Amino acid sequence: MSALKKEDNYMFVWDNNSSNDVKDFLKSCHFFNDVFLSDQNFYDNAPITLLNQKAKELGAEFVTFMCDDSLVYDAEAVPYCFEFLRLNPDCGYVRILKYEFDRMSLYDKMSGNPNVDRGNCQRHFNTITNQGLTWEPAEPRGKYKFLKNNWHWTEFPNVCRAEVFDKMVPRVDCGPMQALEGTMMRTYHSLGLKTGVLDGGAVTHNQDGFHAEASIRVKDFVMGDKKKVIVSYGDLEAQIQRVCHG
Repeated sequence: MSALKKEDNYMFVWDNNSSNDVKDFLKSCHFFNDVFLSDQNFYDNAPITLLNQKAKELGAEFVTFMCDDSLVYDAEAVPYCFEFLRLNPDCGYVRILKYEFDRMSLYDKMSGNPNVDRGNCQRHFNTITNQGLTWEPAEPRGKYKFLKNNWHWTEFPNVCRAEVFDKMVPRVDCGPMQALEGTMMRTYHSLGLKTGVLDGGAVTHNQDGFHAEASIRVKDFVMGDKKKVIVSYGDLEAQIQRVCHG
């Protein structure tokens, strides 16, 4: 992630009460403008809510959310995503997760391809409408190829218009992870916007699969007792105030 650091790019990390060695490591990372250490776990709800608040505070044009298992391999591509969005107002965001249009079967979660890229595989349809993807080319930006389609919103790495992100972030009690992503997904669909796709991507999901042995988050949240987890928006807001503003 340090490759993304520039003067006009504010970067922060929110930590959900990791072990002390992880906290020490995060504080040693020179590229973060701020390191926020929470003593409670508010899942992805906290950094997404705070990201939206910081974007409005700083007057940011674009936002990007990443988890700790995101690895940036082409930071040079990201500014071209800004150009793409400025020239394509019909798109609300650009997916920058690793993806190759000419080899899309490797990234299709439902394809049955034995060589599927498990860390980066996705469903090749719109989850809200159940419609298949309809692709259209977009003008290249620099050496990078872009496409448009009718994909739903995803929490995987992307570059999103800050004004669109603001409309999606819930201000009510909401479940984390899949529940939060689903809430934002439905709002994005209601906006009637297309999705941009950076061919080749710029970030890889550095995780081998979505089973209990590969992910503690999957083990605790999906593979556990399946009790419904709800994050209180009031508690979340109070924690952000305590952690970020003393």
